[in-house]
Amino acid sequence: MISYLKGKYIDRTEEGNIILNVNGIGFEVSVTGEVLGRVAYNNTDEIELFTYMQVKEDGMALFGFSTLDELSIFKKIISVSGIGPKGGMSILSTLNREQFIMAVIDENSDLIAKAPGIGKKTAAKLVLELKDKFKLSDALSGSVSTADVGNAPLSKADEGIVSDAIAALVALGYSSSESTKAVRGVQITEDMTVDKLLSLSLRNL
Repeated sequence: MISYLKGKYIDRTEEGNIILNVNGIGFEVSVTGEVLGRVAYNNTDEIELFTYMQVKEDGMALFGFSTLDELSIFKKIISVSGIGPKGGMSILSTLNREQFIMAVIDENSDLIAKAPGIGKKTAAKLVLELKDKFKLSDALSGSVSTADVGNAPLSKADEGIVSDAIAALVALGYSSSESTKAVRGVQITEDMTVDKLLSLSLRNL
């Protein structure tokens, strides 16, 4: 099982996959739009990919992701009957991890259905089967919690304030995605309180 690759980007195939030179061996890997964009601007450095290997009767295929978290989400997506690896890559190339998690939490299947090859019925089924597998904190762990305060990441205390403010907005009737976007639009300061953050966030709605 190939679960990780580190090598130099060589080229892009007609199918949109990339060829990675790993110690003189070329691996063809299907990657998300985010990875493609990264290698397009900087293809001289080594690339690290966490991979999922699909074994079929007629061969094998590799699917690569920037982080283990993205790979984990991909595995959750393809665990849903009717969605294969290509469908999973299509979704994660259309929506980033935060957008996808928020779409599932908000049961916004129409947003997921915007991914090429994913119909409305398939998107609705995906939301139904995954809605209990994601929490708001899953989206925050890869977005709000890594936002910058000056040049430093949010402290645990600040993360708690952010989470409480989002929860308060959700309780007021706003969707999880609307609430998160509003809170992320506020610059976190050292003297920030939940009430102050909530007040400033409401201006973004």
